[in-house]
Amino acid sequence: YILIIFLCPDMNVTSFSPQVFIALLRTCQPENKLLVKQALDILMPALPRRLPPGDSRMPIWIRYTKKVLVEEGHSIPNMIHIFQLIVRHADLFYSCRAHFVPQMVNSLSRLGLPYNTTAENRRLAIELAGLVVTWERQRQSEMKVVQESESQNQIGDMLNPSVIGGDPKRSSDVPSFADDLSKRVKVEPGLQPLCVMSPGGASIPNIETPGSSGQADEEYKPNAAMEEMIITFLIRVTIVSFLS
Repeated sequence: YILIIFLCPDMNVTSFSPQVFIALLRTCQPENKLLVKQALDILMPALPRRLPPGDSRMPIWIRYTKKVLVEEGHSIPNMIHIFQLIVRHADLFYSCRAHFVPQMVNSLSRLGLPYNTTAENRRLAIELAGLVVTWERQRQSEMKVVQESESQNQIGDMLNPSVIGGDPKRSSDVPSFADDLSKRVKVEPGLQPLCVMSPGGASIPNIETPGSSGQADEEYKPNAAMEEMIITFLIRVTIVSFLS
């Protein structure tokens, strides 16, 4: 059924229950792990086509993924199951990363720093940290392209005879480039007073995940606290791995 719907787009088969996807997200038992992973890897590339966002900015399958992660995030196996899915299909989650990056950063110490954690969990934590960095580099590359394009447009406007002639109304209608860039960058709100305790006893600030007011878009940028937490985690996980 899944193969027919998602691997045969030319067939007139439109009925698909999102409950199938939700059930796969919630299934993380070791005996079903391989089969569930294969099913999700088949479904994920076709979800944007089969479950389009419609009028909503966030696709329904993103909302289901976030919902399951929030509801089952207290369970390490469920959290690992969702994070592994995000790592394997990072390109699909890039545009809506604002809904996942804060919880990914908050979970680094929980997954990678305990001395009794498995090698698989520690590797996943390092992959999550690397994914956040990769997404930010991609955002910076896209912003650089936009900046170069807008610079070329401004040069073209300066060479325009109507602008050179000194049309004050034309000049006043052109927004400043710096103001425009400031509107394009969105930084995650401030920190919460809660803390996550690391195995060594030191506390790391816990960052609140975005609520309904947060918007997932291409301009999301992790704040300085998240960047510091990632750097601190990578340093500590190196030390922990060396000692163990």
